[in-house]
Amino acid sequence: MARGGLSFEGIGSQQATFLAGAGIKALVDAADSDAVVGLPVGVSAAGTVDLGTDTDTVFGFIDVYETDGYVGVQFRGFRIDVPTADISPTVGKIVALDGAGKVKDSATTAKLRNPIFIEVDSTAKTATVFLG
Repeated sequence: MARGGLSFEGIGSQQATFLAGAGIKALVDAADSDAVVGLPVGVSAAGTVDLGTDTDTVFGFIDVYETDGYVGVQFRGFRIDVPTADISPTVGKIVALDGAGKVKDSATTAKLRNPIFIEVDSTAKTATVFLG
């Protein structure tokens, strides 16, 4: 949180329900449903989201995993405390999936509806991301 209290949490947030892909289900099976909350996802098939592969575009973040195999995904607005890869991302850069449940800088410079990093905490390895 910057400027002694400025927070982007929840601003413009919108969510929708999608089918969870195999990667998400495997994490839940190995731990529990809380293990996937907050993870970034990409669209993997019709009506389905998953962890994606390295450099895939971030579509949103999991808010909840339901026992019937569906996930609530935040697809718009600001998201705080996003887990980042080992190399700290750059504020203002486009956000990409790392394929392992974290985000990193994208190699692309195209700026259509691409998520960007707003704040980065390299110590906590978290970031604030604007989804659009």
